[in-house]
Amino acid sequence: MKIAIFGSAFNPPTLGHCDAINYVLEQGYEQVWLVPSFQHAFGKQMLCYEARLNLLNAFQEDLANPAVKVCAVEQHIARDEQPVYTWDVLNHLQQTHPESEFAFVIGPDNQVNWHKFYKADEITQRWQVIAVPERQAIRSTLVRQAINENRPIAQLVTPSVANLIITKKHYRPNASH
Repeated sequence: MKIAIFGSAFNPPTLGHCDAINYVLEQGYEQVWLVPSFQHAFGKQMLCYEARLNLLNAFQEDLANPAVKVCAVEQHIARDEQPVYTWDVLNHLQQTHPESEFAFVIGPDNQVNWHKFYKADEITQRWQVIAVPERQAIRSTLVRQAINENRPIAQLVTPSVANLIITKKHYRPNASH
């Protein structure tokens, strides 16, 4: 089985992520596994892991595509406060699913910084890296900015993600999550 691993902070998942998933599926991958960052290698400030995982599960349910799955592998392979690297994720998944052919999905932002990834050369030697073009410029930053400016987010995220963000008051200043 050809599986594309889409690792991201998903802080929150957006319609831009949805477009990237569609692009990967158009390339002939049978499944796309969404892997939320547990401890981000570049030290990004993110909503807590559990809240982002809940948002990602809501996103996946909204997509209603059996080829798209949430894979919380980083939580299981994380060690203490150490970041979890792409190399660790791919290596672990390849060992636990030796019959599968994995590829790693990167967006334009990570394509520019690919050389900064831990074991980037080894990753490209062992797995395919799919550089997804930005066909819809809807990034998580745009969603967080809209929330801070009290603008609507319905055109940026799926309905269940919007509902969770609003009801849980995610990304609001002084919010607990």
